[in-house]
Amino acid sequence: MRPHILLAALPLAWPAVAPAQQQADPVAYIRAIYREYSKTEPKPWSDWPYTVRMRKLIVDDAKNTPEGEVGRLDWDPIINAQAWKLSALKVVLISRDGDRATVDASFHNLNANKHMRFTLERADGKWEIDDIAALDKPRWTVSKVLAGAPDAFPDSPAK
Repeated sequence: MRPHILLAALPLAWPAVAPAQQQADPVAYIRAIYREYSKTEPKPWSDWPYTVRMRKLIVDDAKNTPEGEVGRLDWDPIINAQAWKLSALKVVLISRDGDRATVDASFHNLNANKHMRFTLERADGKWEIDDIAALDKPRWTVSKVLAGAPDAFPDSPAK
């Protein structure tokens, strides 16, 4: 069963961006993703365009999760939480080399500041998410969490 999600409005301080511009600009693309959280029912995190590598990890996790269970990710990795009321969004291009880009998003969610990093790749002229990482503690990387890697949560004490 999915955890209960508190729905809250996201103040929209960002200008609307045409879909073509979103695909040309990785920063506009990430802003468009966060705009979804102003909706009553935003697009699920797993429904965004992902690279083939990431999509395989997401599908494999779903296949290996027993009916009625949540899977390896029991939170929304885009907002690094289960509930949201986002404000103060800042999206910054960290690097871009051809069809690869790294974009950071920082924002305030409920009572916490969040800092996320998106690794993007462009395929067929469209940006796709290749990975998401939390840069604030506790740190994690989606691809490592989905793969069950021992270093998925580097701040956790060794077992």
